[in-house]
This record gives sequence, C-alpha cells and structure tokens, in this order.
Amino acid sequence: MYRDSFTMTFPDDFLIGTANSAFQSEGAADRDGKSPSMMDHFARTHAGQFLPGIVKKGIRMTEEFPDDGCCFYDHFEEFIDDMKATGQNTYRLSLAWPRIIPDGTGAVNEQGLAFYDRVIDKLLACGIEPFVDLLHWDLPMALYERGGYASREFPDWFEQYAKVCFAHFKGRVRLWSTVNEPCVFITSGYADGRFPPFEKDLRKSLLAGQNVLLAHYRAVKLFRELDMGGKIGAVNAIIPVYPADFRPEDMDAARRQAQLRFDIWAEPMAYGHYPEQFFDECPMYKNAMPEGYAQELKDAFAPVDFLGINYYVTSRTADDPDAPARSKRVQTFYTQPGLKNDVYPAGLLDSLLYMRDHYPDVEVFVTENGLCTPNTGDEEEECNDDVRVSYLREHFRMLWRALQSGVNLGGYYYWNDADSYEQLSGYDQRFGLTWVDHKTFRRRWKKSRYYFQKVAQNHMVD
Repeated sequence: MYRDSFTMTFPDDFLIGTANSAFQSEGAADRDGKSPSMMDHFARTHAGQFLPGIVKKGIRMTEEFPDDGCCFYDHFEEFIDDMKATGQNTYRLSLAWPRIIPDGTGAVNEQGLAFYDRVIDKLLACGIEPFVDLLHWDLPMALYERGGYASREFPDWFEQYAKVCFAHFKGRVRLWSTVNEPCVFITSGYADGRFPPFEKDLRKSLLAGQNVLLAHYRAVKLFRELDMGGKIGAVNAIIPVYPADFRPEDMDAARRQAQLRFDIWAEPMAYGHYPEQFFDECPMYKNAMPEGYAQELKDAFAPVDFLGINYYVTSRTADDPDAPARSKRVQTFYTQPGLKNDVYPAGLLDSLLYMRDHYPDVEVFVTENGLCTPNTGDEEEECNDDVRVSYLREHFRMLWRALQSGVNLGGYYYWNDADSYEQLSGYDQRFGLTWVDHKTFRRRWKKSRYYFQKVAQNHMVD
C-alpha cells in the first residue's frame, strides 16, 4: 500500500471501543430476580485460598466479592454517556444468563430483559454499536449443580438461552459472540485447577470442552435460522508462544502449546475440527477425548463469521517429554516488577499475523487487550496513568501495522471501560480507562481515557 507520510490512520468503518462483562461490572448480584452464578458461588467458597501458578509463584484468591462490580447496573447511563463523550463507536458487553433465566432453563425473568433493553437502547441512541457476548463465564449456579459444562445437556440449555436472547434483541444487536475464553473457564477451570470450579480432571475438561463447542454450533445455526442479520462468532484468549531456545524440540513444543491454548478452540469454531496433529503427538489428550468426538463435531459444525481474540501476555515454551502436552512454560523475555502481566506489544502483531495465516477466511476482532495496574489507594497516581497511555499507543500502532499487512481486522476493544471486579484478584487490580471508587462508586476519567478519546475521535494513532 502506497504511503506518503508516517501518519497511522484507521479505516472509517474500523470499530474502536471498550469492553466489560456482566459478572465483573454490573453489581446488583441478587436484585430484580437475578440468581447466583457459579462465579458468585466460587468467589465465596474459595476466598483466601492459594492458587498455584504455572511460571510465577501463584496468587492467593481474593476475599472480595463481585456483588457490586463498578455499579454498572445502577449507573449504566452515566457510563454510556462517558463512552459517547470518548468518541468510541462500539461497546462490548455480556448478558448475564442468571439474570435472564435465573434457573438456567425455563421461566424468563422479564426484569432482566428489561435492563438489557435499556442498556442496548441507550447505546444505540448514542451511536454506539453493541457487541454482545451470550456467555462470559457466569453460568447459572442452578445449571452447575446439574452438571454444568460437563453435562451432555449443556448444548440444549445453551440453545434455549440463546433463543430467548436472539428473539428479544433481534434487529438491535448486529455483533454477537457465543462464548468468551473457553480456554479459561474450561481448560484452567477443569484441567489446571486454577479457575472455577478449580478441578484437575483432564477427561472431564475435554468432555466439557466438547459440550461447549457443540453448544456454540447450536447457537450459530439458530442465529442463521432466525435470520438475525449481522455477524456471529466467538471469543478466545490468544497467547503467542515462542520457543525457549533455538532447538527444533522447543519449536515443536511452542507449536503444541499454542494448539492447546488457542487452536483447540479456534479450529473447531472456524473449520469444524480439532488440530489433530496435537492429538497425534499428545496421546494422553487423545485417549481422554469423548468417544466419536471428531465425527460429532463434523456433523454439528456451523462456521463463524468472525473470531475475537483477547491478547494480554506471551509465553515461552520448552520441550518436556514428561508433560502431558510435551511442553512446559518458562519465563517470558523479561520481567516487569510491579505489573501483574508482562507487557509485549509486538505479541499483538504476532497474534494478528498468526490469524491472517492460519485463519485467512475469518474476520478477526481484538475483543480484549488491556493493562492492569495495582490499586494503590492513591487516586492521583492511579488517574495519571502515563504507563497505560504508552500501552495504548504501542498496541494501537500494532493494530495499524496489522492492517497494513493484510489482516482482516474489524475492530479493537480495550479491556476494560471502568475499574471493575477481577476474578481471583477482586478489586486489587485496575484495568479501566475510568477510575472508580469501589466504596462510593464515584467515577473519574484517567489520563488514558483522554488519550483514548483522541484516538477514537481522530481514528488514528500518533
């Protein structure tokens, strides 16, 4: 593409916005008919427990609860007014299944639907495109008690829920995602024991993953049967995995780790099959898969219109013949004291180029990307967040370079819009562009939001 300057501008139809989830932002956890989610439940049962890490030493589970979030339920109009003033043209949110169908199946809570009516109508009135996730981790506790994701009934439950949402919001929502980050709520939750429900059962995790994919297919097919218009996809966390050394064994280990964390979800969603090379090289996984898994996916497959990727961190991986995936994670390129996640902007570009080469027929959105900084208790320090301004600038530059490189990239969502609840760490970390006092719920724009405003309004990065 010919260029006559170094100015980095985005296409006119490129979406630039922020994101948050129902579970983490809304609050009103037990009001207006909402029932507990499994995330509400495990926040209490595991409060204060130590959770081992993979490379780092691990963390102690927060003793704070998601009962309030950033109080979006009560103050959504003010938050959306801030989005309008920012100049963003889109917002990614999720619907809370236990707010819409408290028992998971059966009776619909009209108060829940009415709340999301108000939110979506407000967004549209402000010229902001809603991007809606059906499920962002908060499975109704009533369904978890009936087997949760590991139940063969899960695809039926999810299809019923999706039908309620599609029928009610048809014509107002054009961008839909079925599930958010199954590698977290399934792999980390059922196999690694580092996320609710904190289990370590490989066979159960693979069964649960199969069920989630089948449920996803059901929702995609239903979306098209109902002639919803717009697009439907799913959101996966992507971790660019680099070899620890120059050895061919480490290169193969890095590929396997990427397949385990990303392609094992993305390939079925895009093409209807798992990365069989991974199963061939890792018999422990293949032998634990549900019987007839490949044919079951093939028979049920419905392709996505897009894939969302959530990018935060990278990984370096070494060969380990004794590990289930014949690989082990090692420390990343460098450590950054004081930050929960190591920052590597080029990893976003590498991830998008990977999408271009491995999923060339699929549009991609960066559905999450963000920097968490410690809750220091010092409002001025937290609001003058030059480190987040730099983070945004460098990641926006990577988006522009990806577009120049032919990536079919539709938009970018910063995580998150306002300081909210983080699963495992509570309110100890701040991701938001808007600062929130979690006692009084007073809001204040951070310096990073003013910078984000310039990018969004000018559709360019400096």
